[in-house]
Amino acid sequence: MPLATPFIPKNDVLAANSVPSQLSPGHFPKVDSNTIALMFSGGIDSTALAITLSDHYEHVHLVTYKNGYGHYYHGRTEARVKELNEKLGNKFSHAVISTKDYFDQILVNSVLEDYKSFRSGFIWFMGCKMAMHMRSAIYCLENGIRFMTDGSNVDTEEMVEQMLISLTLIHHFYEDLTVEFGTPVYNVRRAASKELIRSLDLNMGYEVMDRHLCIQPTCLAGELYYMPYLLFNKRVKHDEGEVARFIEKKSEICNKIIDAYFEKKGVVLRALLADRRQQIETLGPRPRIDAAA
Repeated sequence: MPLATPFIPKNDVLAANSVPSQLSPGHFPKVDSNTIALMFSGGIDSTALAITLSDHYEHVHLVTYKNGYGHYYHGRTEARVKELNEKLGNKFSHAVISTKDYFDQILVNSVLEDYKSFRSGFIWFMGCKMAMHMRSAIYCLENGIRFMTDGSNVDTEEMVEQMLISLTLIHHFYEDLTVEFGTPVYNVRRAASKELIRSLDLNMGYEVMDRHLCIQPTCLAGELYYMPYLLFNKRVKHDEGEVARFIEKKSEICNKIIDAYFEKKGVVLRALLADRRQQIETLGPRPRIDAAA
């Protein structure tokens, strides 16, 4: 079912300790190449990436999302942010944002129809992650942030949202919005990430097999879907062609929501993107610590 009129909530930011956005009608934020944003859960991969980014950028924006459906214990992420700031000198700001209304429009409202089309439960997780990526792009556009990252890792590529096809298409999605997306710890072995975290004496939670529990939010749907892999090392199979078809279909909805989001703020998205492109061209290339996508 096509999305005729996107719904944009009045305020989706649940908590934030960052500087308010400077975006307003007729005024676009200055693009800053010395800051970077990270989709942050507080788990092993995103924590290791946060530490690494703090060595290369003056400030790191950590962004955490709540999808509204069986997504619990976000206080663990807040505790991790506090740890990082204490250890690394307050280099991190943190925003907690609700993606429920976006997730509803991207997937939940059409989940039965989408399941009939794709015949796989992956649509729930890819739809959820696309809502997060969409809102991350908005966050970067509002705050003049040039680079967006996440902690995707080859050791967890059984997850549909961390497959290379998914990351490649998401990279193109960001690129169209003048945001440079990367996955810097994709090829970093988790053993190295754990050692980096231990070197700062950060909380490692409870180690069960290769997992570290109680350091990041819990997604009940994800726990159930990936349980065979977690217990029996039995990978959930995802067809690359179907995953690509799903992302391409839902990207259209994401773009409509983004258009509506900025229209509601009185900002012409085309003009904002043109201004960012000009600023980025003036700034020139910056060495990146990217590893995939």
